Amino acid sequence: MTTTTPTTTARVDDAAGRRALPLLLTAIVVAAPACASQEDAQVTPPVVLAMTDKIAPFYEDDEVKLYQVSLPVSLPMRRPTDGERAALGKEAPYGRTPFFKAGDVRVTVRFTLSNLDAQARTVELLLDPWNEVVRYRPGLAVAGERAAPNPSGIDRYFVLPPRSRIEGILTPDDMRELAIDLATAEAIEAKPPPADGGLGGPRLYNRAFDVQNRSTVFDPLITPYIPPTIAGLVGFDLGLRARGPMNVAVEIVVDLEDRVGDRLLPVGSTEKPFGPPGRSLTPPAGT
Repeated sequence: MTTTTPTTTARVDDAAGRRALPLLLTAIVVAAPACASQEDAQVTPPVVLAMTDKIAPFYEDDEVKLYQVSLPVSLPMRRPTDGERAALGKEAPYGRTPFFKAGDVRVTVRFTLSNLDAQARTVELLLDPWNEVVRYRPGLAVAGERAAPNPSGIDRYFVLPPRSRIEGILTPDDMRELAIDLATAEAIEAKPPPADGGLGGPRLYNRAFDVQNRSTVFDPLITPYIPPTIAGLVGFDLGLRARGPMNVAVEIVVDLEDRVGDRLLPVGSTEKPFGPPGRSLTPPAGT
């Protein structure tokens, strides 16, 4: 299952916090020029997502309020040509064989979380994956009159000291696991367990995405669902979630290494990447 390699340092930086405040107030995406160290490697422009203390909760009940912001991050993976698409066969659980596979490009996500408040804040960093077929939307698990978010593809809690920044990395192994988890969720959706059984509702999906679950370790419930072909990630939804109003932000850059040699769009290309797929996958709500 996906794991985060956290930073080893957290530092207080009042000046940086003051400079970053306009980003929080506008929640912008920074479009710095992309660069490539060689033909088969690229670094994406930085992306900044911010949460301010002015937003309304996206979910609340008598006991909890949750605040969340998100934005889509499309990776520069090229679409197949007409000839390449015609050569693709049919393959479960995708419907057709994926053109872009998980081993084609190594993906590394570097992130910086910033707390602009004068008190410590606890925030969740969220990534929900897309491949060329489907976009994962975790949705809510319902139990009686209560509901709670299902885990995201990557879902990590961080405690940010006052006016501080924390840096971290999601490694290529983390991102490959994310692709495997999404493919596994597609297989569960294609052949779900009985809805009225112990594994019905969102349980198997949440187990697949659980931080403790890794595809390299046999799991009698999840391993049989892992498809032999794993569709690669073409993007993800980046998110922040908290249990109270706050002023926090995350900035990411994505390092990409093309291991096939023709899967990344050239820097400056006007060709459209895959982008978000037209279909979403959300686990059943439960009961």
